[in-house]
Amino acid sequence: MNCLSTDIIQKMVCQMEVLKFNLPCENVKYLFSDWEIDVLSMNKNDYLIEYEIKITRSDFKADSKKKKWEWYEKRVETMISNYFYYVCPKDLIKENEIPVFAGLIYVTQSGIEIIKKAQLLHKKKHDRNKLLSKFCRIMTERSYLGSCRLTYENNKN
Repeated sequence: MNCLSTDIIQKMVCQMEVLKFNLPCENVKYLFSDWEIDVLSMNKNDYLIEYEIKITRSDFKADSKKKKWEWYEKRVETMISNYFYYVCPKDLIKENEIPVFAGLIYVTQSGIEIIKKAQLLHKKKHDRNKLLSKFCRIMTERSYLGSCRLTYENNKN
């Protein structure tokens, strides 16, 4: 049985990003469209790195049906990050199963291993102030409400 939950993997990815002096944020919704990004990080060059975490094969297979892949295939700069990685427990996903542009990271109890480096998808920089504001809002809501505001308000009703 796999004891690496999505939450644990998210924390490991965020730690990796912080150690690179990048700015990560977990569970970012409605940045590009209606999908949620497991971890989104902004690097020193203001490029965005998206990390899609998978802990089951069925979740990985279902991912291919998402609308976001249209944006990635067409490289629509305003709708996608600059880099994209799949992150999963070791050997859950094979390198030949992921899109050619995607990177692959394996996670074990002892750490993170980059199996395939992601390609730079485009050089457009997203609005830094908008991103930092979004990241701050997410972190503040989680810190003071225990969840995003919408979840908090729904739970109150």
